Amino acid sequence: MKFSCYKSDLTEALQFVIRAVAVKPMTPVLAGIYLKAEGSMLELQANNFSTGIITRIPVNTEIAGELVVSGKRFQEFVRNMPDDTITFSDEKDSNTLSIESGGASVELLTMTASDFPKVKTPETDHSFKIRTTVLRDLIKRTVFAVGKDDSRPIFMGCCFEIKGDTISVIATNTHRLALAKEKLADTYEDCSFVVPAEALRGIMLRIDPADVENYITINYSMRYLTFTFDNVFVNSRLVEGQFPPYEKVIPTSSTTRVKVATADFKRAVDFVSLMSKETEYNTVKFKFADGGVEISSNSPEVGDAGQNIEAEIDGEELEISFNGTYISDVLRVIDSKQLDIELNDKYSPAAFTEPDNDNYIYIATPVRA
Repeated sequence: MKFSCYKSDLTEALQFVIRAVAVKPMTPVLAGIYLKAEGSMLELQANNFSTGIITRIPVNTEIAGELVVSGKRFQEFVRNMPDDTITFSDEKDSNTLSIESGGASVELLTMTASDFPKVKTPETDHSFKIRTTVLRDLIKRTVFAVGKDDSRPIFMGCCFEIKGDTISVIATNTHRLALAKEKLADTYEDCSFVVPAEALRGIMLRIDPADVENYITINYSMRYLTFTFDNVFVNSRLVEGQFPPYEKVIPTSSTTRVKVATADFKRAVDFVSLMSKETEYNTVKFKFADGGVEISSNSPEVGDAGQNIEAEIDGEELEISFNGTYISDVLRVIDSKQLDIELNDKYSPAAFTEPDNDNYIYIATPVRA
């Protein structure tokens, strides 16, 4: 096998496909990436049996062939090659892959391609299409809210829910919840399923934000889901279990309503959070009163931090505390210049929304401080 390609193309593909390389492989080949060079294309595959990824990039192939190479090491060396063009070659029966670029070279041991479990297309019963950039936005605005406790896997994925021509994506860790929805071009059968967050992060990484005309096809069944677009195919096992009735935690009324400039609010929260990280629950206190918000945090071992910003307050004055990370996270995905916050009391969840946008809501549960 011998081929050459652009470093940028391969680096981007490896950053995506490495997500399906097994972290704790049952056999060494599962820690590898399968490469197949043929004609003008290089196919890369990774498969940990929960997620399988296939992606392709343009290359110049002199000698066709296939092999498996250690995923982590391969990615590291490719990323650090000095030139824009990289040449790859292996000698028959040598069990090594030579990589050369700008005077630098390395040889990596390879594994037999026939031992690699190729990514298969599972049988699926249903499908729908969605614009790639719409899917990317839905994932971006929700996936950060998933849980990290692997003993409760249902919270480590995003729930996809289709009702007619509307798709909703929901994520929660039981202390916060993010919900984003959009209209689809067609009407589909009602359904819901939970997709692992890691698979969604990989998809989001591979979608070009400027590619507004492209569509992605999603096929799904009771156990599996596939994404297909451009030169990308992802096969993911769905998360088993019943997603909680998330509608019950969304407040239907409020006694305090706040309008604040998103950029000002974000800067203040990020600043005060430098102190809150020194506390046990990353606690940031918010006092909504007198036409403004007083944001503060106190650490007995370090000190105090605070900042006041202007805001429109409608209703009762209120002091409430949140995990600072939970507020900072949502402020990174809010696109509007202004943020609306609706609250009831210091023990009840707060709702964060964008003006004139009914398609997004974020719920944060307060910290009892």
